[in-house]
Amino acid sequence: MNAAIELDDTDERIVALLRSDGRMAYRAIAAELDLTEATVRTRIRRMEQSNAMRVVAVTDFQAAGYEMMLAVGITVEGRPPAEVAEQLAEFPEVFSINVVIGSCDIETLVVAEDQAAMADLVYRRFAELPGVLRVSSSLAIDVLKNQPDSVPLSFHKTAGDPASGEGGDATSPAPNETTGANSTAISASAPGAASSKRRLDGVDRQIVERLGRDARTSNRQIAEEIGVTEGTVRSRIKRMQEDKQIRITAVTNIDRYRDAAIAYVWVEVERSSLAEQVATQMTTMKEFGFVGLMMGRYDILGITMVRNTEHLARFVHRHVSSLEGVRRTESSLGVNFVKHDYRMSRIVG
Repeated sequence: MNAAIELDDTDERIVALLRSDGRMAYRAIAAELDLTEATVRTRIRRMEQSNAMRVVAVTDFQAAGYEMMLAVGITVEGRPPAEVAEQLAEFPEVFSINVVIGSCDIETLVVAEDQAAMADLVYRRFAELPGVLRVSSSLAIDVLKNQPDSVPLSFHKTAGDPASGEGGDATSPAPNETTGANSTAISASAPGAASSKRRLDGVDRQIVERLGRDARTSNRQIAEEIGVTEGTVRSRIKRMQEDKQIRITAVTNIDRYRDAAIAYVWVEVERSSLAEQVATQMTTMKEFGFVGLMMGRYDILGITMVRNTEHLARFVHRHVSSLEGVRRTESSLGVNFVKHDYRMSRIVG
């Protein structure tokens, strides 16, 4: 971890507004907070330049052309887990990877175009890497909460960019190219069933790629860069937000919290009929940034940020294990974030 990055109360208030509307005008922010427009501009610029905050477009993985989101735990033998994690990070489908302490050595979050691509990724390309002893995958059946507010503000750039729907090399095929406005993806809440979620077309992807770098870039500048009209950029951003294909929001650097670590909390319920009830209760806990109903290792996955193992144990025992319907839990504590692309998410709510 780097030195903690301090944000004062005024910074926090600005960030809170940008979380709800990342493209909120400087003048509107100033009026809302009773500040001068110059003060708002200066503070946002300082937070961005110090890597304390970014305003970005977060892309829904289905809109990017991926039907499936998986959590994959990897057990390593005969090789340092960090080395294996670095190799895994080269796969464009991997958007988050963390070396952990727990039943597995590595926890990853990945996307896949379909079942065939998922099987090839997990059981061939992952499993055949030197040092990989075992892979254990869980399919996200439904993502109930995904609010990546504090994240590592750096990511391992690969040849393929899942956040904009661009595939990698010949072993990492891109999702099927779809440019029609009515093309759809598959719903994570009902595998195999069509959803109304549209996929990004070529122009959408060019816009999203630029918003992923800096979502406060003006529509005029984006239009000039990609060769379309400003009105086209404006209308497409509006449509993508309304269709929940993208969310434009502020994310802050996890390094602002001293000794912060990501923890993966797996939950097994007493009866399958209780899984949604327990997961819904977990979404009300502000500590969880991600809550998903899973098929595989356990029934539910929650991802949270903690200070240390003691903090993790206290949180799990007091707040998660005590929920009615929870049979048992298992946790992994992150010790080394190798890759995290905060631009890839599941947009809910």
